[in-house]
Amino acid sequence: MPWKSRVVAKTAFTLALVLLAALPAPAGAAPAQYVETAAGLRDRLDPLWSERAGRYVTGSDRTATGVNAAVLAVDSIAARRGAGAPREAARARAIVRWLTGPSVWRGGRTPGWMAGPRGSSLLPVYQSEAVGGLVQAYVARRELALPRRGVAAIRARIRRVARSRAFRWPALNLNQINWYVELIAARAVVEQRPRLLAHGFRRYLNRFLAGVRPRGRAAGNLGPGLRFHYRPSRRPGEPINVDSAEYANIVLGVSRFYAAARAAGMPRPAPARLRLLRAWVRRAVAGYWTHAGYLNWDTGYGFARWHQTKKLMLAQQTLIGLATAPELLPSARWGAWARWMLDRGLARYEGLAGPIPSPLAFGVQVVRQTRGAAQLAAARAAMNAALAADAGLEAKPASRPPALYAYDPDIGRLAVTTPSYNTAIIAVNQGAFPYGGIDLARLFDGDQEVAATIGGRPPGAFGLVARRGDGRILLATQRARRRLNRRVTPLRLIRAPRGVGVQAGTTARQAYAGPFVDLRTAGTVRAHRLRATSRYRFTPDRIDARWTLARSASARRVVAEVGFPSWGAGATAVAELRDGRMLTLTRAPVPLRSVRSVRIVSARGSYTIVPVTAPPRARVGMRPTRPQPSAPRAGPTLTVALGSSTVAAPLTFAVRLSVAARR
Repeated sequence: MPWKSRVVAKTAFTLALVLLAALPAPAGAAPAQYVETAAGLRDRLDPLWSERAGRYVTGSDRTATGVNAAVLAVDSIAARRGAGAPREAARARAIVRWLTGPSVWRGGRTPGWMAGPRGSSLLPVYQSEAVGGLVQAYVARRELALPRRGVAAIRARIRRVARSRAFRWPALNLNQINWYVELIAARAVVEQRPRLLAHGFRRYLNRFLAGVRPRGRAAGNLGPGLRFHYRPSRRPGEPINVDSAEYANIVLGVSRFYAAARAAGMPRPAPARLRLLRAWVRRAVAGYWTHAGYLNWDTGYGFARWHQTKKLMLAQQTLIGLATAPELLPSARWGAWARWMLDRGLARYEGLAGPIPSPLAFGVQVVRQTRGAAQLAAARAAMNAALAADAGLEAKPASRPPALYAYDPDIGRLAVTTPSYNTAIIAVNQGAFPYGGIDLARLFDGDQEVAATIGGRPPGAFGLVARRGDGRILLATQRARRRLNRRVTPLRLIRAPRGVGVQAGTTARQAYAGPFVDLRTAGTVRAHRLRATSRYRFTPDRIDARWTLARSASARRVVAEVGFPSWGAGATAVAELRDGRMLTLTRAPVPLRSVRSVRIVSARGSYTIVPVTAPPRARVGMRPTRPQPSAPRAGPTLTVALGSSTVAAPLTFAVRLSVAARR
């Protein structure tokens, strides 16, 4: 290659490579607001700075490396963009000394960074965090006035880890190719050898795609609807493999380096593999994200990962990768949707209570998080905002996505997000978390405020319950199957752009996902000679639901009810009666035939149900509930008592449900 061509190639590679990750500014923001957002979030961490220690002293040693490296990235990018200040440059130099010094760096046969000064573990995420900050400081070495010793230390540390046995090919932890590609990319920058990334990225990407399908009893990387298997070598029905919204996106975050690898000479993937990648992107965006920029979240790690803000920030980094890698997209509009979701996500995070928002969302506290975890989330958000600016996202289009869905036929998971609401059905939870069934597992409004529940069980859940006369529950539609059974399709698509008629046992690896206008499902449960069916019709602005309970001639007589949950202290239900009066419902039931509609008002969100079909003697009232681990702020449940079922006439109840904007 001629000398000038090599220079051009290296320049293009370096520019592409600094597009490492991003979490952009609020929707509709001017470009400068990306930088302002990064600076504002970084400034929230100012009380943690210690001149004596030369670093940010966090609330937990397990987050010290991550927080300091993220702020280092922010200050380095600001310096290169001419928006830095002497104070931040001095701090950046101090952080470089700390990150490359003996406090968190370990040499020896297994070199790498620890989470903090008193750590011992060298997990891949700690290497990613440290390298993410140091490589940005290296690129901004002139603007930061880094001494030669500091520059040499960055180069040496990154090179040593990337070449270590733990990270050099063919090393791989599970199917998490992202960590290895990031180390290769950083080494390529500090050594100015772009072909390293082209070669390394191709190797790891092909390895992941070759492992998508199951082998024997091993699950493989992706399920029939392209749900993510966290432990690909284990069986698909194990709890850990039900799915992982956070880690699916962390791994797909390898897309952040795709443009740089292509600029460095990586060939375009083979057509079949590129089609699979694009299908996975379709499934990931439609199935894991909401219009509010939050995860449509289920995870095999259950409470150990669910609604952790620090994991959300890692997961969001995949969206900038998609916004900057058009070759991976099903079509160009998916990139515009990805940027929109990123914008909305950062706006939402900035609006949360407190200088540094809680490390856990929606009051989930089963596995508690430290102050350090909250600080790490804020630092990652600041870093992502800075990287969004540096990636040139202001020049990328952003548009609000249409209504989206994603369906996994084997576990009966249906994720739905529209500009008005988002929800999910998870028929098979594989024992990974306590919620699920063939009814709505959760219901949020378009701003990610809880309209109904985040994951309750009866009585704090949607769905039909059949009881004996003594109150014992014989059947509940909102009880998830704990075992995966490929011979049983737990939730069927009746109408959808993709996926109608697909069975749980399919061996195809396709994405049953994308935009929709009219989406219909049906699920059935049987117990004690009873059969209950839940049918849903989803449109962009409402949900139609219908429940039917039938019993055999030999079954006992039962009474049935359908629940509609609420959220938060002081949640109420206000009925509009047919005579025009408004009535706040209590435990004292009223005839449903006298009710035109009911608005259930939760702490910050609300939704309205309009009865369509009901037994003539149905009655409606409120039932108090207790907090649950997966619904810690459960409010009272609106309960519609349908009466007793008969053999000749099954009970049927139908409503139209619409989610209101925040009050």
